[in-house]
Amino acid sequence: MLGETGGTLDAGRVLLASQLDRWTTPGQVTETPRLTAANYSRQENSRFFEDASYLRLRSLTLGYTLPRTLTDRINISKVRFYLTGSNLLLFTKYTGADPESNLGTQNIQGYDYGTPPQPRTVQFGLNVSL
Repeated sequence: MLGETGGTLDAGRVLLASQLDRWTTPGQVTETPRLTAANYSRQENSRFFEDASYLRLRSLTLGYTLPRTLTDRINISKVRFYLTGSNLLLFTKYTGADPESNLGTQNIQGYDYGTPPQPRTVQFGLNVSL
């Protein structure tokens, strides 16, 4: 996690709450190493690997066309209402913002650098044919 670098990448980085549990004394048992530049100078280490499996509802469209018996009464050929959405649900244990992020070099795939999640959108529409 970039937030666990202890500010070694640049002055604009944050520290995560997990740094409160970092190693500080001999014999201490913790998963967070001592806060030194040497421990965090390379981000491409196995300490930060995690399962990015996910299940996502990418898109969904629901629609309803009014029966012809109703539209004929008002001299309209067709009326259709619809609701469409994207990125409506995401199930994952990934701790980053989006498990689909894939920034990095050819040697470091899937490194997300805090990539923002994909936006959720919902749209309502009406199609009228005269």
